Amino acid sequence: MTGRSRLVALGLLVVGLDQLTKYLVVSSLQQGESRQVIGDVLRLSHIRNSGAAFGALKGFTGLIALGALVGVVLFVAMVVKEPGFRTGLGATFVAAGASGNLVDRLFRGPIGRGSVVDFVDLRFWPAFNVADSAITIGALLIIWAGFTDRRTTAREGSRGSPRPG
Repeated sequence: MTGRSRLVALGLLVVGLDQLTKYLVVSSLQQGESRQVIGDVLRLSHIRNSGAAFGALKGFTGLIALGALVGVVLFVAMVVKEPGFRTGLGATFVAAGASGNLVDRLFRGPIGRGSVVDFVDLRFWPAFNVADSAITIGALLIIWAGFTDRRTTAREGSRGSPRPG
């Protein structure tokens, strides 16, 4: 299995896990219902989000879905270019998370105007889901890769590269 096919498999696994957890929430909790998991710190809640992250941009579901689709295509293109390990892994997580939420926007309600199922409810932070977590982890990996790749390139450039002369 090549590096790219492993990234594709990982992406499909993340989307599958996201959709499975959302299915379990939707089938076991009514919308708005919440159950304690760990005291009042962690609850499992069935919340619908028709906006972007943290409920911003409500009412722009079609535009958000289009943006997610463009983002997925761009991140898939990044993976196809065979980036470094952290960048490829980060791009995979971002694309998989965006895909998981895009599936909700396309099919959980009127086509293209559906809402995302959020369920991890920490009470002090807006509710989120597996896809949101994947996007966050992926973005952090890409940022990390950007800093470490730049430092590595700078170190390699300063190590006795002969100057043309």
